[in-house]
Amino acid sequence: MFDESLVVQSAVSAFNNAALALPAFFWWGILMIPLFYVVYKYGNRLMDMLGLERLQMQTMVIKWTVVMSLIWLVLFGGNYIVLRDAETLLPFVTAGIAFLGMVFVGNMTREIPLPKWSVLSRKEKIKLVLFIGVVVAIIGLTDTHTWWGPILQVLAFVFGGCVGRKMKYKLRYVPCVSVFIFLFTIAILMQPEFFRFGQLGNLTLLHLVGIVFVGIPVVGSVMLRNITPKKKIYKSAYIKLKWLMRCLVALAGCLFVMTESVPVFVGTCALAAALFWLKIIHADKIPEHFADRLLMLGIFSFGLITVMPVISCLAILGWQCIPKADLFQEVRALL
Repeated sequence: MFDESLVVQSAVSAFNNAALALPAFFWWGILMIPLFYVVYKYGNRLMDMLGLERLQMQTMVIKWTVVMSLIWLVLFGGNYIVLRDAETLLPFVTAGIAFLGMVFVGNMTREIPLPKWSVLSRKEKIKLVLFIGVVVAIIGLTDTHTWWGPILQVLAFVFGGCVGRKMKYKLRYVPCVSVFIFLFTIAILMQPEFFRFGQLGNLTLLHLVGIVFVGIPVVGSVMLRNITPKKKIYKSAYIKLKWLMRCLVALAGCLFVMTESVPVFVGTCALAAALFWLKIIHADKIPEHFADRLLMLGIFSFGLITVMPVISCLAILGWQCIPKADLFQEVRALL
């Protein structure tokens, strides 16, 4: 009755059940509305003051999204005391996310030369060793539930960075960040307690809607960038297929709300991708820059569910650098 783990888990359970009724990320988002409004209202002036190039803004948003997500994973992830499963796959999932993110970061910074050990002074060598030691210790502390946990995380970061720097070609930013965000979102849904998203209880409708608002825009952005409009499929057949796919997406969404299942979430996004594919194949042309808007919308939602308002603010700045259009009409045209 007075076992330490039971006392801690009971206290955490009571706290988290209260938090589930009032999702923290949602209320943080409400509180951040004034900040989002200021960024939206004065974003152009802010970019001019900082000397940011609007044509490169989307690339900058993508870079900082990956970098800040990795920092967030190291500093804020990790709550193994209240994991629902004694043996969880989460360490391997987080290591995979870290590896993918560091491949991107390493590839992005491969032109920056690393300091050469032979030319460093003794004082500089000591500082470098201490800095590397602190970073490795911080990364290792993200997974201490087993003896091999710290080793796995450190190796994921180190090998990811090395692979990225050794690549002979430059990675495409949009596909990389899309896969990264999608995997991160799956991990959050898989073990929400680890990511401070919800713990020891069923997720609420707001939690699940937040997850969907990340997954579907990212999937839609990928489809719009990789499928070419061909004006195919007869109109009568297209209308039937369109409504069939809409019904399937809606049913999959309802099933996801009831089950909170990762496979159902992936299936819902796959059906949404099929609906996008159907609409694009049938269309004569697609709205220009719609893929960019969907990506910024997905990044904005990702910043909300991870309680990283800086990412959401960056997405707002990226949105402002895209030529204006009626988003509602574009969504109606393709969904």
